[in-house]
Amino acid sequence: MDMKARARATKKIQRVFNAYRAKQPGDRKLLAALKEGKLYELFVLSKVVTDLTSRGFSLTFVPSTAAPGTLKFKASPGMIKTSDAHFELRSPYLSGADYRLFLNIEFDTLGHHHTTFGWDNSRRHELDIVVTTASKGYPGHNEIALGVECKAVAKFTKDLLKEVLGVRREMALFTGQQQPSALTMIGARLPKGVAADPPSEFIVAYIDPKGSSYRLSPEVFGIEFEHWEP
Repeated sequence: MDMKARARATKKIQRVFNAYRAKQPGDRKLLAALKEGKLYELFVLSKVVTDLTSRGFSLTFVPSTAAPGTLKFKASPGMIKTSDAHFELRSPYLSGADYRLFLNIEFDTLGHHHTTFGWDNSRRHELDIVVTTASKGYPGHNEIALGVECKAVAKFTKDLLKEVLGVRREMALFTGQQQPSALTMIGARLPKGVAADPPSEFIVAYIDPKGSSYRLSPEVFGIEFEHWEP
């Protein structure tokens, strides 16, 4: 994408924040902190919503009860609250909204699930975007259908790769054998297979095109690399 096109896309995203600022003047300090990373997260959210729609899901936006009509960003990652802004997902093959999409959620890790001696600061990891069956609290690793990490950095490095691999390791075990993903099993078009248990999907979205040169090994573990540049 050329610089002019990117500038136009950035201006469109910025207009969303300006509208939010007008409706929620008390959040000016939070909005001042929402720099390029959050702008990129919003852009990736639009891509994920479009992708889920193309796979046959219908999505309904549920606004925050504290800020009706807006997508209120969290100041920091936390637990699921249905009073926060989110999307409900419906499959044409299932009744009801069994899956929800939230932003900036911490989940209880696979390692924590198998720990018998209490817990410490390693208990949870954050996902920028999550599709889950959970409706409250911190979702377990086995309640996640899709996790998304957004990397709005100028240079994609091996340190980021290690971070991504670590998050994936705490979401699912590598099985060595492909099986339908959780979203595929509830009727998603464009079926996907993952060698993971539980069979969650995991996307890493990034701006630096060099990120694509790190994709082959992680793809074995069910990590999709997406060069999504505004």
